[in-house]
Amino acid sequence: VSGWSYGGYMTTWLLGNYPDRWRAGVAGAAVTDHIDQYVLSGIHTFVATYYGGSPFTDPKRLQAYREQAPITYASRIKAPTLVLSNTGDQIVPISESYILYHALRDNGVKTKFIAYPLSGHAPSDPVHQRDVNRRWAEWIREHLEAPHQPSR
Repeated sequence: VSGWSYGGYMTTWLLGNYPDRWRAGVAGAAVTDHIDQYVLSGIHTFVATYYGGSPFTDPKRLQAYREQAPITYASRIKAPTLVLSNTGDQIVPISESYILYHALRDNGVKTKFIAYPLSGHAPSDPVHQRDVNRRWAEWIREHLEAPHQPSR
């Protein structure tokens, strides 16, 4: 399972909520922690609107922020996961990727974290786009190749 931005969010959510279904994951610019998203993102008003306000003014709202965040379920992730992010992403701050990477590493999940020294939500130049695509495809290929079956 893989995706970038909202696709990265869904990737991390699916990896944590259905851990036995996936052989590999690639999470690019993934929202993982809704509180982090509220506090650090340039779109924090969008997050607050979705939840009906700040997580810090209502205990039930804070609980909703936590329950719906993929990081809440990260300890369940089993699939090797590649984490990609831009260091200057104002929409999904790089801290979201750091959080996921540390959760995976701390739980013994094979992971790799690549941070591109770029501003913006996704690499826009062809050199970095190609690097993202290459790493993405190599990660999936590496983890989806079936083990060699001896011929009978």
